[in-house]
Amino acid sequence: MVTDMKTELTKETLPLAIKALFELNNYSVEGPFQLFGAEVDLLARNHADPFSVPVYIEATIEYVDNEKYGKDVGKLAMIAELEPNSRRIIVSTQGFTLPVKERALRSRIETLTYDELFSRFEKFDNYIFKLSPAEPLGLELSNLEAIYEEPVFDDQCGVDQATDFLTEWAVNGGGDKNWLVIVGEYGAGKTALTKVLQYRWVNSYKINPRFPIPFRIELRDFARQFDARGLLHHFLDGNGLGHVSIEFVYSLLKSGRIILLLDGYDEMAQYLHARERRTCLEALAELSSAGIKGIITSRPNYFTDTEELQIFEILYASLQQGSYYLTESDRELVRRESEVDQLLTRFLDRYERSLRELTQEQTEALVARALADDERGKAVILSILRRVFRAGNEGAAVSLSGKPVIITYLLQVVDGLKDEALSQGMDSDKIISDWGIYKMIVDQLMIRDLKRSPEMSPDNRREFLSKLAINLSKKECSHIFEDEFKEMISKDFSREVSRQGADARVQLIERYFADLRGSSTLTRARSSEKSGWAFSHNSLREYLVSEYFIKKLERGHVLTDLIPISDAMRIFVASRDSEQTKRVFRSLQSIWQDRKITRGAGNALVLIWDAALSLFASDSKDADTVSACLKSLGNGRLVVSDIEISRIAFRNGLLPSNLSGADFARSSLWSVDFHGAQLVRADFTGVTLDGVSFVEADLSDACFSGATLIDCDFSRASIDNCNFTGVERGDIAIFVEHPLFVKKKILHGYDALGYLAFSGALIDAISDYYIYRYYPQFPIVEKIIGNFQEQSLHQRRGLEQRGAARRDNAFAKNFIRVLETHGLLATQKNRKDLVEVTDSGREVFSQFREGMPIPTVIKSCLDK
Repeated sequence: MVTDMKTELTKETLPLAIKALFELNNYSVEGPFQLFGAEVDLLARNHADPFSVPVYIEATIEYVDNEKYGKDVGKLAMIAELEPNSRRIIVSTQGFTLPVKERALRSRIETLTYDELFSRFEKFDNYIFKLSPAEPLGLELSNLEAIYEEPVFDDQCGVDQATDFLTEWAVNGGGDKNWLVIVGEYGAGKTALTKVLQYRWVNSYKINPRFPIPFRIELRDFARQFDARGLLHHFLDGNGLGHVSIEFVYSLLKSGRIILLLDGYDEMAQYLHARERRTCLEALAELSSAGIKGIITSRPNYFTDTEELQIFEILYASLQQGSYYLTESDRELVRRESEVDQLLTRFLDRYERSLRELTQEQTEALVARALADDERGKAVILSILRRVFRAGNEGAAVSLSGKPVIITYLLQVVDGLKDEALSQGMDSDKIISDWGIYKMIVDQLMIRDLKRSPEMSPDNRREFLSKLAINLSKKECSHIFEDEFKEMISKDFSREVSRQGADARVQLIERYFADLRGSSTLTRARSSEKSGWAFSHNSLREYLVSEYFIKKLERGHVLTDLIPISDAMRIFVASRDSEQTKRVFRSLQSIWQDRKITRGAGNALVLIWDAALSLFASDSKDADTVSACLKSLGNGRLVVSDIEISRIAFRNGLLPSNLSGADFARSSLWSVDFHGAQLVRADFTGVTLDGVSFVEADLSDACFSGATLIDCDFSRASIDNCNFTGVERGDIAIFVEHPLFVKKKILHGYDALGYLAFSGALIDAISDYYIYRYYPQFPIVEKIIGNFQEQSLHQRRGLEQRGAARRDNAFAKNFIRVLETHGLLATQKNRKDLVEVTDSGREVFSQFREGMPIPTVIKSCLDK
């Protein structure tokens, strides 16, 4: 491992670093101490081995030549006479001359640089070497650190410099807050922050091994759910640490020796369904247990209370603790799910900090450092950035140029921008949108590639890269390998390839491959298997997908590949001017009529949704832009049927929308928000709903016949006469709130259907047990009958006034009286305070169980 320790370790800190290394590896260390008038720096003894020899250590920050070596060798020679079996080591931060190494070898004195000593003890040497300036990643991080503008946390916890705050938290702990969530909008610098922390903390760890070593993992690499072991294996395999056991890593995590930096939770979570997110959060919760510490970065709104609830309360309601006929494996599953919920509850009680985007002053300071030797380039970049600072509605700075990712891209294309001199469509009075900035950056990258390789036109390269971006997005994969890359070239350049002979075809594909893989937008990527290529930043990939999609829409076509539409893609499209948005919306209007046979119309709606709403905005605070937009799309009708849409909020800001009579039949809706919406008589026949919110919505007379409802939230929704006939018990899982529940709860199957019927909805015939169980007095009935099933004789006062009866003493008293009247209970002749179940009562009570019809006498009491 090659690192420059000259400015990192001093005469005072070097012995302390060496001491920490030995102590962390089960040695006791003393020193400095006097030995026959000579001062010895350190003496280490191994705790684990009573027969081990002592280790005497001399530490120096000087380069050891013959003169310096001569000063130390006297002490070490004397020690050799006193303890001939001892080990003697000289540790230098700067190294040794060759003659010194040869003389020391003959004298049985070991000569080690600090890095060499460090690697003797350290199992993570490959990872640490990877972050040294001698390696590409280390050089990249070193360059980033050199120009890094310190970001600021600005939230309810106060205003703090982010890196100082996080380093203090990492070293001294956050009390019971072992996990931090750092939130910020796209491009705010969350990834750069974790990279800088990784680089700085690894260097701190090298100087002081007591400092926790950071493991940085990009969650965006996980297109599918993961578990805790899989997450750690991914890191170890990707950093040349396959030899390190997971058990060893867990031990270091629990002892605080490792801290996790998990970047991009939102970039993973936005493509996962609720149950998949639960699995991922379970893994993170497992890692947060037993004092394990970590940081997660995310865009806002991915850790809201609703999101958490919908993830960690997904239990298997058919296996509830109170149910009958549970097998031992069923009980074990319920117990396991309960433990998971407890884990997640602790994990989600997190500490959250908000990352503020850079101020104009910070932006200019960053550019000045990065382009210190390029005055012309600095002037061009600052000219652009100053134009894109814009004021928000309340006068607060809302700046595109405050996004570090934008600044990074502009710095990459500064030479092209200087040549352009801002001459193409960037007048001094024009504000450049998110779309415009990215278009300009991609344009410049294409020009850079043209200068490097004039054989391929920028348009052909851009189209290929756009299709590559679509391919990766569709597969939810971050990188492409060589074989698939060449296969794409063969298809995309089939006309050129087909003109060649057999051998020439192979050569042409190889030439295109060498050219395209070197595109400025791409970078090398390595998985645990082999090397591949990925876009240098997700936002470049997302922009290219958006651009390609919009171009097709403007020509009257939709992208038939059902790719996930990310937040950034919607932001890009929404930033375009109104005339551009109108053209795209008109194209979608013409396509909308044929959406049954045109796969992808729903995806197009999701992409332009935020932009489309802006076309129907008005000065009225009560304007229903959602309803107006959908009616315009459907030629005056609310027709949203036969499509697939995801992650749309059918709300007007904070106000609900009026979608009464809307037709959603046969559509697939995923993570759609109808909070508070008017959905009277809306048609959801045959829909597939996953993670859809109907909280406080009015669904009176709506129809869900034959629908599939997975993890949908009906809390406080009005469902009078709402039709759920044809919904199979295996096709429904809904969240509800009810006075009988302490908090929001998920119901499955018959439990869910019974709740709907109790709330006034229409369902197919089921046992009325599942309906009556939601009556307010049902727990009283259940408890009283349960008592008599366990024991035939009970005190009247206990039945009427204690336990569940406290909910409604009058009902409990009347229920006992009715049971006595019907001969199901009898009073003891000599003890009127004792009540006993009769033979008839035993027969009736035995029918009172899940799945069985409620006995008429009991039903009559509940109905009253």
